[in-house]
Amino acid sequence: MEFEKALSLLKANGFDGVELNLNFSDKSLLIRIKDAIDEAGLQLAAVGTGLLYAIDHLSFTDPDPAKRASAVAVVNDLVHFASEVRANVIIGMVRGVNALDSDSVAESLAECLKECDSTAEESGVKLALEAINRYETHSLNSAKEVAALIDKLKLRASGLLLDTFHMNIEERSIEVTLSNYASRIVHFHIADSNRWPPGNGHLNVNVLLEQLKDLGYKGWVSAEALPNPSPFDAVKETASYLKRYNLLTR
Repeated sequence: MEFEKALSLLKANGFDGVELNLNFSDKSLLIRIKDAIDEAGLQLAAVGTGLLYAIDHLSFTDPDPAKRASAVAVVNDLVHFASEVRANVIIGMVRGVNALDSDSVAESLAECLKECDSTAEESGVKLALEAINRYETHSLNSAKEVAALIDKLKLRASGLLLDTFHMNIEERSIEVTLSNYASRIVHFHIADSNRWPPGNGHLNVNVLLEQLKDLGYKGWVSAEALPNPSPFDAVKETASYLKRYNLLTR
């Protein structure tokens, strides 16, 4: 699906913004992306960085310091870009999949996170540190673990990214987790229990979103679901689900 057509599809279905995964800092290309989003009448909600790990094999916990430095450099460039469009920057798989039970890995992650957090603070950008389930990474799987790391490292521009799919696996109670950490959430992902669009699994995503709203959350909610049964249908089904519960009004 062409980028511009995808943006038009989102707008036509009532969405206000789009979240993009980017693994480059080519300024001319970033400007073209921004212009296309503006022309579609959307906002850039967040910049994901997972492709740095998935495609470029760069992470904050790589044993090679040069690769760690490359990951930090691109993330910092994306932070500067995000500051121009008032978007969050997501820190998920770019941190790597290593367990933090060795001093060297923990120190590498801490050093990289502190550097990116400092850049984000200077740029007025929020870093959204994502709690990702145990089958994808060996550390920082729960909201409690991510919040504890933020506190331990005294990160000033970082908050939580919680995702209904990951929470369904890791949290004893999604509702209790939302109550405990609502004030620290800076970005929120929705998908059903099987990672399909809401309404295709056993989660009551609508109830969770209502709770989040009642708890005072005013940030972005992004649908990060598998493009099933097709990219087009995933957009339509997500919009239909949210409109059914008056969670998407346009």
